[in-house]
Amino acid sequence: MGGGAALYGSWCTSCHGADGRGVPAASTRLEVPPADLRDCKTSTAEPEARWIGIVTQGGAAFGLSLDMPAFGEAATPEQIRAVVRYARSLCGETGWPPGELNVPRAFLVEKAYPENEIVVTTHGREQEAIYERRVGKRWQLEGALRTVLDSLGRPFGGIAAAAKYNAWYDAERRALASVGLEATPPLGRPDRWEVDPFFAFGWAPGDVVVIQGQVVASLEEGEGVSAWAYRVGAGRQIGRVVPMLELEWAVPVGGDRTLSFYPQCWVRLSRLGHVAASLGAELPAVGPEPRHPRLIAFVLWDYGDAPLFRGW
Repeated sequence: MGGGAALYGSWCTSCHGADGRGVPAASTRLEVPPADLRDCKTSTAEPEARWIGIVTQGGAAFGLSLDMPAFGEAATPEQIRAVVRYARSLCGETGWPPGELNVPRAFLVEKAYPENEIVVTTHGREQEAIYERRVGKRWQLEGALRTVLDSLGRPFGGIAAAAKYNAWYDAERRALASVGLEATPPLGRPDRWEVDPFFAFGWAPGDVVVIQGQVVASLEEGEGVSAWAYRVGAGRQIGRVVPMLELEWAVPVGGDRTLSFYPQCWVRLSRLGHVAASLGAELPAVGPEPRHPRLIAFVLWDYGDAPLFRGW
């Protein structure tokens, strides 16, 4: 760590300060306040590769401040990696899941990593606007507003609230698991309370594939458990895109079981990566007729990374 500390002292202290709090030296004039490297929520949320890219290519390459210089021509990859690891260590707290576990969002499977995101989705004629807020190291709170554009003339579909807790992670194995619960009150289309506890996991072995999964139990007011759903998805990052395939096996209590496939493609829209989108389809394979494909899509903004119009 000594090499990284020495390089940080030489390259970074004039802007980020000796302690990393983002307080520049009096002689330094900056257009944009530098990042506070001691803010663990900021320093842990993105993978090391993103940090290395910014240090190597400079802030402008990612749509960030021109004040952040590029060190790629003046330093070796080993030196850049050392200074990045030192800068990330300034957080000083343990227990924050590392950004290497922050994999691209799938359409169906609940992401196990706690996030600060705004997401707008469409699923056939159903739409949902989701606000996610990370709380502390491992909690996430969520609120959702749903609409349905069909022939019934009742576009308000309902609301939901959820909480998620990252119960376990292993940085070396690049895996994590979370538990959570979503509650839907009898507003809009629902006519009774529904509570959905769930278990979600993510696994990113090397740079080969990303695997995510979720098990959901649906409990309806006055009836108890009404259904189980088993979801799994896999994808691989290829530059700015991540082709994915998800499947869901739905098992209602006393009803017909269904199996559906969800091919989709996640795309990083902004250079920074804080705005992304996905487009795909739901393809029913097993279940009662009629079975029709449906469009699935979402757009997301990771507002914890940067303002919406920065990073382009």
